[in-house]
Amino acid sequence: MITVLASPRSLVAGQLLALDDDELHHLGVRRAVAGERVEAVDGAGRRGLGVLEQDGKRLALRLETVQHEPAPPVTTLALGAGDRERFGQLLDQAAALGATSIIPLDTERSRSVATRLKPAHLERMQRRATDALKQCGSAWAPVLGALTQFDVWAPTVISGTRWLADASGATIPPLGRDEALTIAVGPEGGFAAEERSQLLAAGFVPVRCAPAVLRFETAAVAALTTAWQARRRGFDG
Repeated sequence: MITVLASPRSLVAGQLLALDDDELHHLGVRRAVAGERVEAVDGAGRRGLGVLEQDGKRLALRLETVQHEPAPPVTTLALGAGDRERFGQLLDQAAALGATSIIPLDTERSRSVATRLKPAHLERMQRRATDALKQCGSAWAPVLGALTQFDVWAPTVISGTRWLADASGATIPPLGRDEALTIAVGPEGGFAAEERSQLLAAGFVPVRCAPAVLRFETAAVAALTTAWQARRRGFDG
């Protein structure tokens, strides 16, 4: 079934949902026509099901049912804002793997990356994270935070479980199914020594998510996958 995106809190059963140009283009690519059943998600937990109708020259979605899905466990991914294209590729997968928020960090080593993520890129990156819902089927999109200085962010993480993705770390510890989790992933070359020391002092536990050193976007995906598996173990007992 085709999935389209709606703005938060715009899904109301029985109403006709107007679709923006991006979603109409998506429907055109998929060759959708009036009378076809389509799903809509708003990225904030609501999922609707309805039928496409012709509304003048445009298609719109007549919503038949709308349901609200529980929020996933708080899973914050904080990572060095390295190469923006690789950062964008990560967002596609982070949405599918249960990240609830993503914080791009301005770190010592990310500042030397010529193609690094910058504030001007964030709006497009948030759209990319939300667009991923069309493929993965989730009703919740991760929220992309502002580009934040590492020294400003690190002291603010004072609760929940804290992991530092580290090739020399320990095996993944147990994780409760609803336990809040923050995962720190360094940029190309990893966190600088002083940054790593700050994370350890803030209660971050080095964990190893793969048998080798990974690129930053791959490390983030591995950490999120490992977190999902650890939560499932908590769920299944």
